[in-house]
Amino acid sequence: MNKYILKYFFFLQIILLLAWFLGRQFLPVKDVVFSGKNLEKQEESSLIWSRANFDGVHYVTIARGGYGYLQQAFFPFYPKVIGFGQKFLRSYIVSGLFISNIFFILSMLLLAKILALEKINQEGIKKTLLFLFFFPTAFFFTSVYTESLFLFLVLASFYFARQGKFGRAGLIAGLASYTRLAGVFLLPALLTEYYQQASRRGMKERLLAFKERIAHPKKNHFFHLLKSRIIHTRHLVHIALSSWGLIVYMNYLNKTQGDPLYFVRVQPGFGAQRSVDKLILPYQVFWRYLKMIFTVYPNQWLYFNVWLEFLVALFFIGLLLWGWYKREEYKIRNSWLVFAAGAFVLPTLTGTFLSLPRFVLVCFPCFVVLACLFEDLKKKKKWVWATRAYPLISLGLLIICAALFFRSYWIA
Repeated sequence: MNKYILKYFFFLQIILLLAWFLGRQFLPVKDVVFSGKNLEKQEESSLIWSRANFDGVHYVTIARGGYGYLQQAFFPFYPKVIGFGQKFLRSYIVSGLFISNIFFILSMLLLAKILALEKINQEGIKKTLLFLFFFPTAFFFTSVYTESLFLFLVLASFYFARQGKFGRAGLIAGLASYTRLAGVFLLPALLTEYYQQASRRGMKERLLAFKERIAHPKKNHFFHLLKSRIIHTRHLVHIALSSWGLIVYMNYLNKTQGDPLYFVRVQPGFGAQRSVDKLILPYQVFWRYLKMIFTVYPNQWLYFNVWLEFLVALFFIGLLLWGWYKREEYKIRNSWLVFAAGAFVLPTLTGTFLSLPRFVLVCFPCFVVLACLFEDLKKKKKWVWATRAYPLISLGLLIICAALFFRSYWIA
């Protein structure tokens, strides 16, 4: 499987080179403040600085000089890693690119290993990786963004939890919550995983064991019960501490800004029309987007993003629901779906699907569902045209979205 991952990775890089070349030929650089071109004078090549546009600018400036105005919306672990890498690579942008690409490869290797543990066949694993590698916004995995590092931490936490090593799982989950707010959903996910492992025996078997201990009490039964309770308590404490990264960051914000939730308060300052003082349910957001589809002038740049965000939201809601329904057949663990559902819903509660095409990249169970669904359709010989058209559409959108992003047009 490793050779397929490396092949996919190099093919993705070729695709992104093509997108960069096409963008350079046909698109002017959009005049925006948050362009990677403004970061480092020594980085003259747009092939390098174009992968640090928008959020990449914030991560690099935080790594270089600490938090500036409104930048507390970006969690600190990724900038810290960039700063560490810069000591060896002598460039913050290059450091960010190196870190993102390395962790992207490691994430894919780890994902393949996790799926193999669930006895998912090789063809299913290949398709899952293929759909993830060439999703329309997959270029963020190789840009100065948190996606690769965050996905690796999420997968590593699930990997150790699957092996019953909840101390390590909780520690890594804490790093995930120190990288992105969505890391907090590893807490309910790990609780779900622990419950699934701890309750393997059915209720009938448990009752029989309990009756046996009552009928034939033994000293070792008591010690066994005491030992098992201690083990349960230790694991639950490890899981409860899995959001330590968020707590550390909130404590820092409380000391520096006087508000532990300052990372939420600053969101409207980015002009994304996010609501932070009230929750907006997904159906309200869908209604808002339907109105925009019929009112926004099609020639505006906004119109493409509206459709992209709307369709991605609709598509992934369908994948999540189908994944819950088919989780046993598709060998998808409940804990994965708990995390993916939280990571998907969280940004929508602010009243917009803005950036959702990027945020869904870490919802890895959805890509497993997609791969299994295509296998089902192929076997049943249904919707054959869709299974053939989707890879081409996804690849085409990847080239378009990457080209636009590299020329400083906002994509997710």
